[in-house]
Amino acid sequence: MNTLLTVKNISKTYQKSNVKAVSNVSFNVNSGDIVAFLGSNGAGKTTTLKVILNLVSPDQGKIFFNGQDVTHNNLLLLKNSGTLLEGSQNMFFALSPIENFVYLGGQRGLSRKDAKKNGLAIMEKFNLIEKKNTPVAELSRGMQQIVGVCCALIAKPKLLILDEPTLGLDLNSTKTMIKMLQFSASKGAGIIVTTHQLDFAQRVANRILLINHGKLVLSDDIKNRLEQLNQQTIFLLKLSRAISENEKDKIVALCKLKSITQNNYQISVENQKDLPQVLKILSELPIENLQTRTKDLNDIFEDYARD
Repeated sequence: MNTLLTVKNISKTYQKSNVKAVSNVSFNVNSGDIVAFLGSNGAGKTTTLKVILNLVSPDQGKIFFNGQDVTHNNLLLLKNSGTLLEGSQNMFFALSPIENFVYLGGQRGLSRKDAKKNGLAIMEKFNLIEKKNTPVAELSRGMQQIVGVCCALIAKPKLLILDEPTLGLDLNSTKTMIKMLQFSASKGAGIIVTTHQLDFAQRVANRILLINHGKLVLSDDIKNRLEQLNQQTIFLLKLSRAISENEKDKIVALCKLKSITQNNYQISVENQKDLPQVLKILSELPIENLQTRTKDLNDIFEDYARD
C-alpha cells in the first residue's frame, strides 16, 4: 500500500506559554486509510495538523508527502490535499457556495465548469442544492460545515484532513459524510479525521491514532484493537439486592467485579473456560436484568486519554 504522508519525530513548544504541544510524534497515512486522530482538548491534535500543513513550524522532525520532504515547502502537499480546520477560514462567508467552488477549485487547478460540477454534485448528496446561491454567512452552522466539506473534496484530493467535520450536522448528513469519506478512501485517498464523536470515528475509520499530552500513545488498526478488547465477556447486572460478601468472593475468584450503582454491577470474564462456572454463580443471584456489553472506541479512549 502506498504511503502518502509520513510524520517523523515532530515536536513543537510554544515559547510564549512554554507549553510543549507535541512531543516526538510519528505516524504514516497510507492510500485508502481513514485515520481517526483522537485526543482530549489540548492534547496536541490541532498543532500536529498545523505542522503537517506548514501553518506552524516544528522545533524538530520532518513531514514527507509521497516520499518528498515538505516540512518547509508544502506546495506539493497543498496542491494534492483538501482541508477543513475548525476555527479557520475554510471558505469565504460573503460568497455563495457556488462562488466558493469556482474560486477554491481554481486554486486547485480546476476549470470553472469542473469546479461547479464537482461542488454541486457533493452538495446534492447532502440535499443542499437549493442553497447553492445563498451567501455562506446566511446558512446555518451545519450547512456551513457541509459547504466546507464540499470545498475540501472539490478537487478529489489525495490527502484529506478534516478537523471536527460533523460539527452541526444532523444524523442524515453524518451518514452521508461517512459514505463520502469511505468512497474517497476506496478511490485511494488518505484521510485524517479529528473528532470528539467517537461513535462516528468507530463507524468511519479503519485506524486510530490517540494523542495525550502531546505524545502519541496509541497507533493501531481499530478492528484489531476492538477484537482484542472483546476477547473477554462482560455482563451488566441489575439485582434486587446487593451482592453478599460470600457471593463476591466466588465471583472475584473467577473474574472481575465492578460496582456501578446501587445493586448494579459489571462482571468481566477474561478466561472463557471460566464462563460456565460464572454462569452457574449468576444463576443463583436475584437478577432483575442482565445484559452483555461489547467494548467500543469509548473504552479505548478512556484507557489511553486519562490525565
